[in-house]
Amino acid sequence: MSDFFSKLRQEIAETQKRRQRLDLLKIGFVSALLGFGSVKIQDIISFYRMLYIVPLVAVFFDMLIMGEHFSIKRIGAFLRIKSPENIEKEYETYVATNRDKFFKYGSRGFTVLSFIAAYYILTVYQGDSSLKDNINNVIWFLGLFIFYIVVLIVGYFQHIGLDKRTKI
Repeated sequence: MSDFFSKLRQEIAETQKRRQRLDLLKIGFVSALLGFGSVKIQDIISFYRMLYIVPLVAVFFDMLIMGEHFSIKRIGAFLRIKSPENIEKEYETYVATNRDKFFKYGSRGFTVLSFIAAYYILTVYQGDSSLKDNINNVIWFLGLFIFYIVVLIVGYFQHIGLDKRTKI
């Protein structure tokens, strides 16, 4: 039985590494897209349309990161309930009631900043664009932001459910 629990602990460590890599990839991809979308060579060529996918990429990575985080919490909840070692049960109970919020807020803050940066750069590049273009941009970014908020709310309730579990 303890071999099984050792494998679960190993899976937590591997999942934490994957989540960390996703965080780094998110920062890299979003930053690269913002930079690439900001490129303008005189009036010959510009890549500002790339800015439309910046929030999509950030939200996509957040969903992957949330999935990995959920996997870690799910194993932790299982260990809290089923571990044969009382100290491990106590530790997992402690962790479930004292979660680190800085990571979560930092990652989500980066996503929100990517929305703001992409929208700002886009409006600067489009300059005196038509009212229709401005309205379309607002609808696009606002729609994605609302989708992001819904994803966060669903994820929140999913995670809270694990922390409150007392049975498998």
